[in-house]
Amino acid sequence: MFNIILFQIITTNFAFPDVSLQFGTIIPKQKDPEENLPQTVYKDNQLSQYFDYDQFPLLSCCPTNLTKYKIDTLSIHGHASQKFTLPLTIINNENKTIFLRQLTITDYLDYQDIPVAPKLSTLPIIEPHQRIVVDFIHNCERKVNNSNYWSIQNVFIRFQDYQGINFQYQFICDSNYHPKRFDWSNIILITFDSVVIIILATFGKIYSFRIAFVTPAKRRQFQEQNIQNVDLTPFQGFYLYWPQALGYMGLLLIALFTSMTYQEKAEKIIKILIYFICALTSFHFFNEIFGKFRNTLTFLAEKIYCLKVRDYLSIFFSTLLIFFYLYYDQPWFVSNLLSICILGSLIKLFKITSLKDALQFFIPIMIVDIFCSIYLSQTVRYEWDSVALRYFNTPLSAQFPYFRYIYKKKCAWVSIFNLLFPGFFLGYVNRFDKHKQTYVYEIIAFFGLLVGLILWVLIQYIFSFPLPTSIFTEVLMILTTTLVAVQRNEFNIFYSGNFYDQILMDPFKNDVALQEPTTLEMFGLGATTQVIKKDTTQQQDLVYRGEQGLVLNSQLFVGLASINRPQQQSILQFKQQNHYHNF
Repeated sequence: MFNIILFQIITTNFAFPDVSLQFGTIIPKQKDPEENLPQTVYKDNQLSQYFDYDQFPLLSCCPTNLTKYKIDTLSIHGHASQKFTLPLTIINNENKTIFLRQLTITDYLDYQDIPVAPKLSTLPIIEPHQRIVVDFIHNCERKVNNSNYWSIQNVFIRFQDYQGINFQYQFICDSNYHPKRFDWSNIILITFDSVVIIILATFGKIYSFRIAFVTPAKRRQFQEQNIQNVDLTPFQGFYLYWPQALGYMGLLLIALFTSMTYQEKAEKIIKILIYFICALTSFHFFNEIFGKFRNTLTFLAEKIYCLKVRDYLSIFFSTLLIFFYLYYDQPWFVSNLLSICILGSLIKLFKITSLKDALQFFIPIMIVDIFCSIYLSQTVRYEWDSVALRYFNTPLSAQFPYFRYIYKKKCAWVSIFNLLFPGFFLGYVNRFDKHKQTYVYEIIAFFGLLVGLILWVLIQYIFSFPLPTSIFTEVLMILTTTLVAVQRNEFNIFYSGNFYDQILMDPFKNDVALQEPTTLEMFGLGATTQVIKKDTTQQQDLVYRGEQGLVLNSQLFVGLASINRPQQQSILQFKQQNHYHNF
């Protein structure tokens, strides 16, 4: 810190005088200016937004766009430090003489260290409509690190009889230095996200949708034949395998090349689409939460006009969440809540039903991830992750603020798709564990995800290259669970998915009233149609006590036949194809 107090006079202070403050060109001049940001600090009694750090959202992870001045590496010679001059021009627009009383330059962030000192003239007096030039001398070290290669400088300037103002600018001693991008916030973020994703994966059952596919012809048949035992399975998600992977690949490539080509124009359109997705998924997620407690809190299922109480509550909370996100300029914690809503909703709506389908889904995604990484490394190179948050700071990325900021990056972040796709696989191993009455596969897959994310962070710390997380997380999860399945002699059933999935195949587990199946009900909307007549004949007891003990009615054994294991597997495959609805 360098303080210059020229003289002190006790008097009444007025607002800042009518002066103009403007920076000149840094000496020596940089070769490739990064941006043509305004150089005028203060003019017409107004401070430029590009020199006001406080006007940038404090809780947003979007990088701060302060005016910056950069030095080329080739400009630093020798083994010691070197000084660089940045001139500040002060123009007096008043009709009277003004006196510069105080000029203070400090590092805005405590952990930054670039010494700066102003070089003032001997007589800091500015005549009416005259100007002076004050040189800011920056001391840059030859060997730079994260604390002395870049800083946000805070300048306080005050004139006699006037109040002072603060303004800030960025100064980069070495434009080619790549700072270490590791921060403990990375570990906190991936650990928290891994725990969240495994919790969401265990709640795969859908409550908001109740769809039983019954055609009008079948409905008439049920009524004519007075059928009561109808084998119906409610809607429990869309099927995921290679066609859905190709669809995701197409959307990703379109979004990537559109955003890189049109930039700001594409930014607005993409953000509108993402906000629309946030509205739908947050509504669905809250509806699922309230649906979980519909039996204990019965008022949630009551209808008011055309919607249920839980639908109104879901609309309220989802709207409130999006309002806070937009009104307070995208705070990172609200963004994370919206990310959780998106993850929770999509994990419930899309499901993997076998290891075979997981491979068909993951392999194309890993291929396109590798392609995008190579493309980004050749276009935006080192600062690819900073560019993503600057232009597309949306809830599609989970975020956590850095403890120590670096140039152009305030937060650690990871794409929610890097968590969502492993979440699909965690949902599958969770259902497989329920079938096997164990927790082995889920625990192994969870640690595969966590270790994969940690490896990704560490390698990113060593190499400044946009590596995709899928080659770490998805590979480790599939490899470790496959080895466990082989060791437990369960690989065939784990690979094919030919087991009785309680969530996807058991209608009683999904609360379907077979006497009154629902033809269509989404988010409380739709009509419940009684498609099966109740049997008017007298019901016989299937189990009753006779003279010689307990007697079972012969109707219990109607249609019972002995079948071998291959026939059982073929029946399970047939039931799975008929009860699970492909997307």
